[in-house]
Amino acid sequence: MKLPSDLAREFQQAQERITRKIQSAWFQDKRQEIERLAQYDSARGAQRLDRLLTTAQQKVPRYRALRGRGKVELGDFPLTRKSDLRDRFVESISRDAAGRLEPGRFLVMQTSGSTGQPVALLSTAESGGLSNHVIRERFSAYLDLPDRGTVLNVGLLREGTALFEPLLLPRPYIKCNLRGFDPESPDIAADYQAVVGRFPVDQVTGSSSRVIALARYCLERGIRLRPRGVIATYEHMPASGRLLVEEAFECRLTMLYATAETGYSAWECSRQRMHFQDDFVLPEITASENGVGEILLTGLLSTPMPVIRYVTGDLAPRPAACDCGLPGTVTDHVLGRARTSLVGLDGSLYSPYGLLGALSATGLPDFQVVQNEPGLLDVITSDTSARALESVRTINTQLDNYFQPQQGFRLRHRPTGGFLLTARGKRNPVVQHLELPETTAERTGYLRS
Repeated sequence: MKLPSDLAREFQQAQERITRKIQSAWFQDKRQEIERLAQYDSARGAQRLDRLLTTAQQKVPRYRALRGRGKVELGDFPLTRKSDLRDRFVESISRDAAGRLEPGRFLVMQTSGSTGQPVALLSTAESGGLSNHVIRERFSAYLDLPDRGTVLNVGLLREGTALFEPLLLPRPYIKCNLRGFDPESPDIAADYQAVVGRFPVDQVTGSSSRVIALARYCLERGIRLRPRGVIATYEHMPASGRLLVEEAFECRLTMLYATAETGYSAWECSRQRMHFQDDFVLPEITASENGVGEILLTGLLSTPMPVIRYVTGDLAPRPAACDCGLPGTVTDHVLGRARTSLVGLDGSLYSPYGLLGALSATGLPDFQVVQNEPGLLDVITSDTSARALESVRTINTQLDNYFQPQQGFRLRHRPTGGFLLTARGKRNPVVQHLELPETTAERTGYLRS
């Protein structure tokens, strides 16, 4: 199949723009810098950490209490939460004795606010996207992606993003930007019909739920896409969703872990373990009794506005060993948000991850759990068939056998049409509308999958 003539012209124009740009001195310099930094370097990471902590101690008003202590370590710094970035923006910026900022061209980035109010971050044009480019180059090489090609992007798009867009760094690609598939939207359906399956795709990337929807779209229509890599991020990927994606594209799916505050941080190896890129983003996983803790991240290039020990709100098991050959701190997987506990009828808190695993094990690839009242969970699915309802009934039977009366929770099926999205279009696997007590105590020993 071929693109319609107007889209074919846009595609050709994007190709011509890439061809012109990659011949420029600017592109050659940037590529050389990325290639130079793409080799993992723990010593360079230690130097970046030392510079970051020294800068924060000496130049950032928020950390004035650490001045005069001599050399400081990472653990000497307090945790950084979204509220700190939002409420203490001005006093978190590095300044010299005269009040001047670091040299460079500054830019202010704003997060999507998917877990609350958005926050602003200060960075420089010189370093703001460097770590993202380098980490993307690393996993592109790891996945053996071509040096130049096309990527089908179903990520979280800015308003007005063009359908075809040149992507120069870290590798020159033409990016085809699609919104999440919605058969009820004529514009979106027309875009999918016009481009999906009409040109070869080297890479598929986007939010987990949208990658699943794209895979289902291709399977239902017999469209054959054979990318060299499929990269999903932003959201939890159920095991059944992974199987559907890998069946549709005949390609292994790789999860990429990132936050708006610290950028790309880790990706999955062939063993499906997350490897953090410690020479750019240093992770800590807090200790806990059940072996699962919160992920704290320190962005090692964030000296204009140091982001130190940032509380991501995500959970992961304690660091582990991996024999795949990739460097960096390793955890078996990222579990998801810390503040998405489920509230039982008796007010007890329960971790949602056993339930998410159980729903995935029933074969539901696309679902969302929403809680509006204690003890009752709405399960929203894209599947309106009797299978989805039967899945919910099966799990409710398990819950009835496990919980005593007036304890725990039960499920209620809500058919498609009601997925809840953030302002940027992200779909979190659990949406909790109840106020939760400030406690880390949760029940997790149920519905083992």
